[in-house]
Amino acid sequence: MTARYVLTSACIQTGTMALTVSLRQRLLGKERVRFVDEDGEVYEGEVDWKAGVVRGLGPYYAKRRLAVNETILLHFRGEEVELKAAPRSQGRAPAPEPSRPEREEPRLEKRRVRVAPYPKEVLFPHEPQVLEPPGVTEDLRRLGFVLEGGLPWVYKAPLGRRQVVLALLRLGEGEPALLKPYRREGSYPAYLAPESHKAQVPEGFGHVSPEAIGRLVRLKARFPVSALDLEDLLRQGRVDLEAVEALEDRLVAELSERGAFAALLLLLAKKPLGQVFLLSDLEAEALEEGLIPEVVRKGVELLASPPFLVLKRLSPGEFLLRQEVEEALSDLQAFAEGLKARLNRVREGA
Repeated sequence: MTARYVLTSACIQTGTMALTVSLRQRLLGKERVRFVDEDGEVYEGEVDWKAGVVRGLGPYYAKRRLAVNETILLHFRGEEVELKAAPRSQGRAPAPEPSRPEREEPRLEKRRVRVAPYPKEVLFPHEPQVLEPPGVTEDLRRLGFVLEGGLPWVYKAPLGRRQVVLALLRLGEGEPALLKPYRREGSYPAYLAPESHKAQVPEGFGHVSPEAIGRLVRLKARFPVSALDLEDLLRQGRVDLEAVEALEDRLVAELSERGAFAALLLLLAKKPLGQVFLLSDLEAEALEEGLIPEVVRKGVELLASPPFLVLKRLSPGEFLLRQEVEEALSDLQAFAEGLKARLNRVREGA
């Protein structure tokens, strides 16, 4: 793939290149990028997602003596981006050196030449616009998502061998075309809009409301809500208050008073087999999930005793994860089924 990039005064002065749509798509999730010029010289660039630019291209601009409005061709080759300055006939040539009479013209005349009655966005269309991430970023972090870039705003939640990818745009922030590539990749493209504006979401895209995400975080304090629950809602195409309330009803029916114990098991499932941890550290982690220390202490005592034996006490307040939670639950299921079969035989023989 080849893209064209027109240099602005900001690019030349700061040695940067704005993150255009092409660059955003190719550099998604990266913090560094390797540029190679026509002579094979390598430039290590830094991707600054917050500022919306790639830094470190000043030496290349200086080497090629590039000027404002000249064009650079970007060839994307795997992990590298090849740089090639377009012939000056394809870009605007630098202004010719003024003659001596011109240099001696009054300074007032030169100032009139520089003044232009156009807004900055018209004069410098490629200059980066610094955008703030959506306000739901912190709530999504509580649900297991990490912001990896924008625009669109891409959030990823690692789930072992796979991950959940959510691409968000606020209403009026970008064209639907920015979200289409994520749909083809199996991600979840959606518009972030308040409940009162969900009717304005473009047809064919999901809807996520800040109110619903906030409700999910509050629900997490009572039940083991995770990125998987959010993914279930995204599959349905909407994450609004109505959908979250339906999820809450299901969780109440499924877990009821067992919710806190289930949340503790999910917390332990994140730890590697054989890890030694302090009860005080686990209590601090559990507070983030909305579990009070008393619930954690009772749960740990239970999991260190038969029939669970998931934990082994090493010393007061120190435990070893001796078995993975998933394996322990399978063993417990086998134990329960065996005991149930024996009870049936006892009843039949009575």
